[in-house]
Amino acid sequence: MVDLLEKYRAAERMLPQYTRNLVINGSPKIRWLDGVFFSYGREKRTESGKETVNVRVNSLTGEEETGSEEAWRACQNEAGPPQGTSAGNADPAQARRSEKSGFSVSPDGHCRLFYRGHNLYLLDSGGETQLTFDGEPLCEYGCYVDVYSQITVKRQGAAEHPLVLWSPDRRYFVTYRADRRAVKKLYAIESFGDSPQDIRPRLWEYPCPFAGDSDGELPHFALCVGDVKSRKMTMVQAPPYLDPVFTSEEKSFVRWLPDSSGFYFTWFSRGYGEGRLYLAEAATGAARQIVRETTDTFLNLGAFGLLDGFGSYQFSNFVTGDRKLAFWQSERSGYAHLYRYRLDTGACEGDLFGAECREMIVQKLVKVDEAAGRIYFMANNVPDCSDPLYYQLFAVNFDGSGLVRLTPEDAVHRVTMGEQAFVDTYSRVDLPPVTVLRNLEGALIRELERADVSGLLAAGYQIPERFTVKAADGVTGLCGILVRPAGFSPEEEYPVIDYIYGGAQLYNVPREFTWDNAMGREAMGGLQGFAQAGIAGIILDGRGTPGRGKRFHEFSWKAIHECTGLADHAACLPELRKQFPFLDLNRVGIWGNSGGGYATVSAMFRFPQIYRVGVASAGNYDQRMYENSWTERYYGLYQEELYGQGDITRLAGNLRGKLFLACGALDDNVSMSQTLRLCDRLIRCNKDYELLILPRVNHNVPADLYFIRRKLDFFVRHLLGQEPPEYEFKTEIKAVEPEKPGSEAEINAFTEEEHERTI
Repeated sequence: MVDLLEKYRAAERMLPQYTRNLVINGSPKIRWLDGVFFSYGREKRTESGKETVNVRVNSLTGEEETGSEEAWRACQNEAGPPQGTSAGNADPAQARRSEKSGFSVSPDGHCRLFYRGHNLYLLDSGGETQLTFDGEPLCEYGCYVDVYSQITVKRQGAAEHPLVLWSPDRRYFVTYRADRRAVKKLYAIESFGDSPQDIRPRLWEYPCPFAGDSDGELPHFALCVGDVKSRKMTMVQAPPYLDPVFTSEEKSFVRWLPDSSGFYFTWFSRGYGEGRLYLAEAATGAARQIVRETTDTFLNLGAFGLLDGFGSYQFSNFVTGDRKLAFWQSERSGYAHLYRYRLDTGACEGDLFGAECREMIVQKLVKVDEAAGRIYFMANNVPDCSDPLYYQLFAVNFDGSGLVRLTPEDAVHRVTMGEQAFVDTYSRVDLPPVTVLRNLEGALIRELERADVSGLLAAGYQIPERFTVKAADGVTGLCGILVRPAGFSPEEEYPVIDYIYGGAQLYNVPREFTWDNAMGREAMGGLQGFAQAGIAGIILDGRGTPGRGKRFHEFSWKAIHECTGLADHAACLPELRKQFPFLDLNRVGIWGNSGGGYATVSAMFRFPQIYRVGVASAGNYDQRMYENSWTERYYGLYQEELYGQGDITRLAGNLRGKLFLACGALDDNVSMSQTLRLCDRLIRCNKDYELLILPRVNHNVPADLYFIRRKLDFFVRHLLGQEPPEYEFKTEIKAVEPEKPGSEAEINAFTEEEHERTI
């Protein structure tokens, strides 16, 4: 029998800084060299880890060469489009930047934009020119404004560079004036500095609007366009945004036309009840509205993503370069489809999808071929897929004809588009990644890579199992995954942890083969680490999560306090036990961060007879105290009674189980005051709880190694009834080699035969 100390060592080996190096060729980074050739790094397992060989491939024939200088340069080029990004007109406008230098650099390297005294300056061969003259603190041009990380960015100390979108001809750039002077402030205290002599606390202040604040107390972001030739700035003649226009060049509501004569942008109202598509002129800033849509609930104006951070936030609206057509993504039919508009009349010419694709959902555009009049896009909710969140690649003509699915496998697909072919990496939680090359008709040219996960399995990784259950209404089908405990025995019963999020903008269940996390956190909420300790884990997407249509998503409308189907989580457990009889429903735990912290505390207070142990970190426990754009999208504009339901602290007297709260003192997403307010209510209700404040941590509490160990301790102590060993999780972990490095000795479950069967 494995002792608890050894189980902790095994749990440590499931941390992302270790597991990310155990999969070979799991996510090749494709770099297109031209219209025919692309390059990527092919990984090979070695005794010390892995090495990379650079490969150059002809996309028309599949022929390759290794180790070429051109391939090496492409693999080192970080400016190329990475795996899973879009290409063509739908791609983000060309942009290059230098975060360390504080410059925003044009793609050709000839122009640089920078700040001085809150104003914007241009530097090129013609010298230095001041472009704006009215800048002042909290009213600046192109400044980084992400209401969820303002302190974090400042503490990193990088020179701030203006955020701009360069036109294809490099003459113009789009940016914005961010006026936050009237926005009320939040505060955080950094109790001590980096050096032993830095002993005085530092007060950090940052603007953060709440629901209920007036329009005049919100930030205003006004688009403007700069002309390098005339060295002038022009304000765009359109209403200002009340939410950041973009927080990076890639996450923007703005796109340039190919000829650089103008750009188009998606505008949305406060609360996301109205959306518009504008077309603006680069030379004058004149803008005209070409599409307008309203709803009584909220508009989904961009793609949704996975909580773990691998989602895309690109917009699917676009205007053709000849200015004749516009395509607008809308859920007016109940599902996100593309609608074609004529720019000369403003008339909507209808939905691009036929009746047979009524429930299909456009996730994002990946390529627009204007010469051929063809759109390539990712979609989900595809009828013959076993999970509604499996992304598939489709193509359709501008007139709605020729709709075809280009990826046949029942899996999640991530594609990188070329001019005449595309590279596709597909996987499921129970199917390791396979990377293939296909032409634009979907015909297979060749398989490029099949991931080697033998090292991951040798380290103890448990392949997740997919399941479906009914929601609390007894009708709606829901999808989830379960991770069995390591060393599983059907003769034993095991406690189970529900890893929950609860925010309506993201889904939580991973659909792809998952061994890493984009935010430095444990993959799958740490279920693999729990499994090593002898605890089962589940993740479930309840009603109210995105990606399954407007009605399903709007279960969250005016119901943030329902945590995207928290009642579904509680109701499904008996059905889940029928599928997995080893689950002990007398030992159920739950944990989550941010919205998941709120959902965890809600579960402990609302369903105390079910959830006995909870770990909640960085939770927004009272929605009145959180940033307005998120709460107003799903609650609507402020109403005292409705928003009062989002204050879970009012139910603190219901606590029966064991609750562990954690937060970062420098959290600039969810203020630490939210956790302290919950603590105050628990104290007044005479309830016992544990509290961990991490002095140097922001909102990313789940990535903190000390917290990860304390979280595991808490569940081991209260679900397993064992006293945890003295142990410290470290970033450097000794590798566990597979039986036969480079072979498939540890992956017998994924032979060719099994692979074909699971597709």
